[in-house]
Amino acid sequence: MLGLADPLEDLFQKMNSGEDLDEDDIVYMYDMADLMSLGRMARSLTDRITGRYTSFVSNMILNYTNICNVRCNFCAFYRTGKEDDSYLLSGEQVLEKIRYHYENFGIRQLLIQGGVNPSLGLDYYTGMFSAIRDEFPEIGIHGLSTSEISFISKKEKLSFYDTISALAESGLESIPGAGGEILSSDVRVKLGRPANSGDEWLKVMEDAHRQGVRSSATMMFGHIEQSRDKARHLLSILELQRKYKGFMSFTAWNFEPGRTKLEETGQVKYRAGGADVLRNIAIARIVFNKDLPVIQSSWLTNGLEMGQLAVLFGANDWGGTIYDEKVIPATGKQVGNLRKDFIINNLKQIGMSPVERDNLYRVVKYY
Repeated sequence: MLGLADPLEDLFQKMNSGEDLDEDDIVYMYDMADLMSLGRMARSLTDRITGRYTSFVSNMILNYTNICNVRCNFCAFYRTGKEDDSYLLSGEQVLEKIRYHYENFGIRQLLIQGGVNPSLGLDYYTGMFSAIRDEFPEIGIHGLSTSEISFISKKEKLSFYDTISALAESGLESIPGAGGEILSSDVRVKLGRPANSGDEWLKVMEDAHRQGVRSSATMMFGHIEQSRDKARHLLSILELQRKYKGFMSFTAWNFEPGRTKLEETGQVKYRAGGADVLRNIAIARIVFNKDLPVIQSSWLTNGLEMGQLAVLFGANDWGGTIYDEKVIPATGKQVGNLRKDFIINNLKQIGMSPVERDNLYRVVKYY
């Protein structure tokens, strides 16, 4: 037994008997449950799923453009295209950046994210993906937010399904969870997103999963959302996951307010603290359990020590190495670079067995 308080023990027994947790159960865990008890429960579930093995990927983030016409209130990265620091990488510039990181660091995953750049059509992306696949066949392309895919679809007058199919034919292997934020329409409007964009996120993901293109799921917390918003967000992802098993992992990441409109208008003054980070990690593991077996530690916005604690609170994937990432630093928070030997050492320090994986979570090497 975990020695938990009665309500949490009841939830644990409910799970063990095969019952689903409901919205009120999740809200209880957010608002009232003891954090350390949640952590013990979450880690015990992870131990059943993957034991002490914790994965990571040799990854490069490619921010191919910062020009975006969505202009979210929580983003400090976007530019309108008129600023001096607006940019768009050419195909050759993209290959040069990848070549350097592939030759020097042996990357196996390429996370491609930028902005909804109105000058770009489907040809830009299919051309880029084809060139990457042809020159670097061992690298898995994990690319584009649902917002980017939605814009391409509308510009080309194609369905989401057909747009994803064209991208996959050209080399796209999987889709990141970017754009998920919080799926609630009310919250999204306050964040500067269209009211229907949460439903659209789910639709894009479903159309990807229907054709075998897998993806990640995410949630951004620590801004203007309420516990019930997060509970509904998690349950929406769980419902889709049970339908297609298309999500490979889930990452909860805390909002960085620096230089964003939410900070400028005083709606968010501080970033979420470490306790909130750990609570979100633990609750995600408890809610998803074996249905979505991989929970990422979200070290990028929280640092190495918090990354370690997140693993102890139920995460079983560190995420990836980082080289030259630009979105988080746009808020004023510097994240630096992280090579795989640092990840391996950090995992061994807390008694975990590091496992290098590829983009599709297949084992590359045990350490």
